[in-house]
Amino acid sequence: MTPAKEFFYFFVTLLLFSALLLIWEGDVSAPGLSSMTEELNVDSIDSSNYVVDSPKVEIAGIVEDSISKISESEETADRSIQLFHSTPLIFAEDDSLRFQLLSRKLSAENRSVLPVRIVYFGDSQIENDRITSALRKILQLEYAGKGPGFIPLDEYYNTRHQLLVETSKAWDVRTFRDRDFKNQSLLFKNAILTADNAEGWFRIRRIKRLQPQKDYQLVKLYYSAKDTCFVTVKQGRREIYSGNLNPKDKISTLDFQFNHTPDDISFDFTAADTFNVAGLSLESEGGVFVDNVALRGLSYPPFEMSDQESIKQMLDQVNVGLFVLHFGVNLVPYTSKNDYLHFRIHFQQQISFLKLIRPEVPILIIGVSDMAQKEAGQFKTYSTITAIKQIQFKLAMQNHAAFWDLQSFMGGEGSMKRWVEAAPALGRKDYIHFSRRGADLVGTELAKTILQELKASEDSL
Repeated sequence: MTPAKEFFYFFVTLLLFSALLLIWEGDVSAPGLSSMTEELNVDSIDSSNYVVDSPKVEIAGIVEDSISKISESEETADRSIQLFHSTPLIFAEDDSLRFQLLSRKLSAENRSVLPVRIVYFGDSQIENDRITSALRKILQLEYAGKGPGFIPLDEYYNTRHQLLVETSKAWDVRTFRDRDFKNQSLLFKNAILTADNAEGWFRIRRIKRLQPQKDYQLVKLYYSAKDTCFVTVKQGRREIYSGNLNPKDKISTLDFQFNHTPDDISFDFTAADTFNVAGLSLESEGGVFVDNVALRGLSYPPFEMSDQESIKQMLDQVNVGLFVLHFGVNLVPYTSKNDYLHFRIHFQQQISFLKLIRPEVPILIIGVSDMAQKEAGQFKTYSTITAIKQIQFKLAMQNHAAFWDLQSFMGGEGSMKRWVEAAPALGRKDYIHFSRRGADLVGTELAKTILQELKASEDSL
């Protein structure tokens, strides 16, 4: 590719990503906040198993600053009415471990050994690194670490990490939705080269107009190959590596360590047979990572529809400290008891899979957020949310997983309407998704809540 064509390709790609980002994040502020008042309401969940006595502790100043600044600006004219309420994690009464193992992995003596991952599975609420970016930022301030962690090999644009990933058209991007393909990626998105489209490339650039700061210094490529694959790696125009990748039936890694965050790095591949990239990880040598695995339209991660051995192989190569399951909004519009039965059975199957391959890793289930529909000209909370949240809560308690009631944090029933009508808006006009500001608020509060539990776990170790 000539320099002129290369510049033109990059410029057009950047414009396209910028336009898509503006469309997704464009929030129009609505008029003043409704005068309705809704108190914190968890009566719909049996509280007999609640354990919510986490002590108040000193946490990273950035968390308190973020919450207080948002709190000041998001109150109504009547300052006694707030849009959100601190909501603790809930554990089963007989769960004596809680987050102690995660706390131990993050402790000072273990922090320099292996980085700790929080793998966050969710639906469209977390797309484009929403919620997870704020959670990651605060946890990395507390425990160190750089980079977004796992990302799929696909067109990718992340303003929080000032990076752009471009790919050639040769890659055949496959997911679990392709019925003739068995997913092999923890991210549920695979980029494949075959003998028919043997040559492919991808490129990671930093977006200079965003004045990028220090970020990831380690690039890890997770792949499998049926035959040899020749790879060339360039930093800018300088070749830094070339060689054959040997056939690998199992998911393996190709790692590159840099002294500083590279501004421009490209990988070129020539495959003799099927070459599958199960994902990239952009990270640092130590600290904590929060991996965003967004699965639009789903109510649970589809491990049962995947090659579970490949997913286990990816997890075998990293140090997972916590799994987060954040789903529910895609089930809300459905009212059939059969839908709830299907959800309960399949959600339990996904939890069981995680507990089977990583029995020591705690799981956090995020309760479904508030969501509204128009009835008689007024936006009202879906009546189905109570039942869905009840299922999520019961599964959390039965499986010794933690539970966080996101709807209660938002302010209970009717809260999404208030979040949409806040100035500036915390919810989008679809009355389902959070605005970027609202997602940051959720991620910040979740980080604060997790840190409180981790500090309490440190005291009890």
